[in-house]
Amino acid sequence: MDPLNTAPNVLSIVSLGMALAFVLSDRRSVTSRMLAGALASIAASIFINTNWIAPVPPAELGRWAALGAVTDAAAMIFSAQWLLQVRRTIPAGDLDTRVGDWLVRIAQLLSLLYLAIGLVAYQSRAEHFLGGLAGGWVFPSPEFLFFAGPLILAMIAMALVIRLIMFRRPEYSESMRLAGFLLGAPLIALGLVTGENIAAYSTSVGLMLLLVGAVQYHVLEGQKGAFMRRFLAPQVADLVRREGLKRTMASDSMELSVVACDVRGFTGYAEFVGSERVIMGLRSYYDRVGAIAARHGATIKDYAGDGVLMLVGAPLPCEGHAEIAMALARDLQREVAPMLEQWSLDDHQLGMGIGVATGQATVGIVGGSSRLEYAAVGSVVNRAARLCDAARSGEVLLDAATHTAADHNSAITIESGPRQLKGIDRPVETFAISRA
Repeated sequence: MDPLNTAPNVLSIVSLGMALAFVLSDRRSVTSRMLAGALASIAASIFINTNWIAPVPPAELGRWAALGAVTDAAAMIFSAQWLLQVRRTIPAGDLDTRVGDWLVRIAQLLSLLYLAIGLVAYQSRAEHFLGGLAGGWVFPSPEFLFFAGPLILAMIAMALVIRLIMFRRPEYSESMRLAGFLLGAPLIALGLVTGENIAAYSTSVGLMLLLVGAVQYHVLEGQKGAFMRRFLAPQVADLVRREGLKRTMASDSMELSVVACDVRGFTGYAEFVGSERVIMGLRSYYDRVGAIAARHGATIKDYAGDGVLMLVGAPLPCEGHAEIAMALARDLQREVAPMLEQWSLDDHQLGMGIGVATGQATVGIVGGSSRLEYAAVGSVVNRAARLCDAARSGEVLLDAATHTAADHNSAITIESGPRQLKGIDRPVETFAISRA
């Protein structure tokens, strides 16, 4: 290997490694995939321009030399798309987002213009653009500006997009990643047009700045994710990770189903047995209920003593949430109730009552920096809790909305009649799921 090519090849490997690291660490994130695409394109650009194009006299280059322009343009297009995806994860409030979106598309169109020029004039690109500033920075040739112009304008457009993003006050982790890109990307691009020695340093520093910003982002996001998982359901924590805390905290009205369950006879049981046995029992009970809730995609909103409140259809909307809630209640009836019966004592019998309600609720994250909670507010939540209170041991009570919305393929329901529930003015029409 030519010693002069050693540094660029190492930088190509480093850039490709960074791309793989971003994908593997956060493969579900569209923003990380776009940034990884940009880095992979940079790796290909460094390798192709250094090993395949630069050593060959321009007059002897074939059509394959246009691959250098393809990889350069791909890096710019992926970078612009990354900025667009970042913009979509940050609430805009009353700000007009059209200008930022137009700037992203302008940057991508300018990158395509550079690509078109490079596909046609690939020999001129190799002769006048690659290393075009190696002989000096004053009065570059018109041919150099012909290629450099679209890229410079595209990078200016992306810098303006980052400025507009900062107006939205993104989270600190995202600000660090954007700052790394803003400082690093021009230095990486500079490596295309300077001499070999300067290009190695310029590209190295650019990649380092981009890596520092990205690492800070992933470290801070990891810390935030660990914090979220302590207080929020997995679905909510994942939503926060993908869309940002500010966006997730925005309240939203949606139709959902609520499942409430409660252990019957637990207070007397807890007073009779030792506290250690109570804690061990609650732990097993919560584990079983949590596993069943996860199986059906429900979000556990509250643990209150021996009661659990679950949401089906929030924070992520889902079709058929009423039937899913009925299936969840049926599984609780089948799997948790027998476990409670095994713990029962002759004088202290344990059982479970379950209530299911369907309707509109306002949902969102509430709380301060020390503790966050995913809240659901609406009569449907109160109705599910009151149905749970009214249910006998081993009984599942549904409201009429759940009964109407469900397909009833998962359970046989029996009309239970109207009930006067505590805190609700009018009698509530109820149905019970058969134990058969």
